[in-house]
Amino acid sequence: MNDLLALLPASIQLSHLLLAIAALVVAYAIFTLVGFGSALLASAPLALVMPVARIIPLLAMLDCGGAALRGWQARQAVAWPEFRRLFPGMLLGQLLGVAVLAHLPPALMAISLGLFVAVQGLRGLLGKKAAPGAASGHPFGYGLFGGVLGGLFGSGGFIYAAYLERRLAERNAFRATQAVLIALSTAWRIVLCLIAGLLDLELLLLALACLPVMGLGVYLGHRIDLRISREQLFLLLNGLLLACGLSLIVRFAG
Repeated sequence: MNDLLALLPASIQLSHLLLAIAALVVAYAIFTLVGFGSALLASAPLALVMPVARIIPLLAMLDCGGAALRGWQARQAVAWPEFRRLFPGMLLGQLLGVAVLAHLPPALMAISLGLFVAVQGLRGLLGKKAAPGAASGHPFGYGLFGGVLGGLFGSGGFIYAAYLERRLAERNAFRATQAVLIALSTAWRIVLCLIAGLLDLELLLLALACLPVMGLGVYLGHRIDLRISREQLFLLLNGLLLACGLSLIVRFAG
C-alpha cells in the first residue's frame, strides 16, 4: 500500500484510492474467469486517482503478464486458424486507437470512457447470448474494431470473445485462443504506448506495485470459478460495468 501511495499524486482522496484498489481486485478476478473485462471494470475507478491516458498502458502491462501465463498453460488448445483471422486487424486497430489516445483531451477521454463502459454494461444486461456457430461479419473487422477499442480504452477483448464464442463450441479452445489474443494485443499496445510517450519508468514502477493487488484478484477468481454459474457471472460483470461507467460520467461531466 505504501509503495502504491508513493507513486500516486498526494492530492488524491483515500476513499478513491481504496475504491481503485478494490476495483483492481474485482477486475482481475473477472479476468481470470472470462478472459477479458479487466480494463472495462478497473478503468473508471482508476480514473479517480490518475489520468485516463495513463490507465491504458498500466492495465496493458498487468493484462499482458496474466494473459501470457494463461495462454502458455493452454497453448495446446489454441484454435490457430481463428487466431490468424483476427490477428492482422487487431494489429492495425491498436495502432489507430493508441494514436487517438495520445491526442484526446483528458476530460473528453474520461467522459468517452464512461459512456463506453456504461453502454457495454447495459448492452450485456439487455442482450441475449448467442449459441456457438458461424459469426456474422468479417473476422478482420472484428479484429480491427477490437484493436481500436483496445488501444483507445484498454479493452477490446469482449469483441474478440463475441467472434470466438460464435466460432468455437469447445470452451477450452475459446479460452486458450482468447488468452493468446489478449497477451499479444496487450504486448503490442505496450510497444505503441512506449513509442507514443505514454509509458515511462514511474508507470512501470506503479504496475509492479499493483502486482500483489492483481495477484489477489487472480487468486479469488480461481477460488470462485466452480462456485458461480456463467449466467450469474455475466450478470455481475455487466452490472458493475454500468455502475462504473455512470459514476465516471457524473464525475467529469459535472
